Amino acid sequence: MRKIWLVEDDRNLADLTKIALVKNGYEVRVFHTALNAIEEAKHQMPDLILMDIMLPEFSGPEAVKELRKDVHLAKIPVIFLTGLIGSQEEDIEHKGINIEGITYKTLGKPYEIKRLLELVKSAVR
Repeated sequence: MRKIWLVEDDRNLADLTKIALVKNGYEVRVFHTALNAIEEAKHQMPDLILMDIMLPEFSGPEAVKELRKDVHLAKIPVIFLTGLIGSQEEDIEHKGINIEGITYKTLGKPYEIKRLLELVKSAVR
C-alpha cells in the first residue's frame, strides 16, 4: 500500500482529502505543519507528499527546500495544493511551481477529488 503524507493546516479539508485517498487504497498520514512532516520523514519516508503552500511556521516551498538538503528525502515526490490559484489561473496547475530549478505539480483549491487522484496515481507509479 502506497503511503501518502498530507500536509494541510485546514483540518476539514485534510479530513475530506484523507477519506477520499483511503477509499482509493492509499495509506494516509496527516500533518498540520511542515516541520512535523519533515521530522517524521527522517524516520519513515512516504511515497508522496501532498503539501499546502501556505502553512503556519514554515511554508510548503521552504519545506521542499529543507527536504532537498537530504539525499534520501529529496527523492520523495511532492504535489503542491494551494488556494493561491483559482479557476482563472488554471495555467499554474499545468506549469507547476518551480523551486530551485525543479518544477512541482500544483493543484488549486478547491480541487476535484478525481483530479487529485489522477495526479496522485501518476506520482506514485
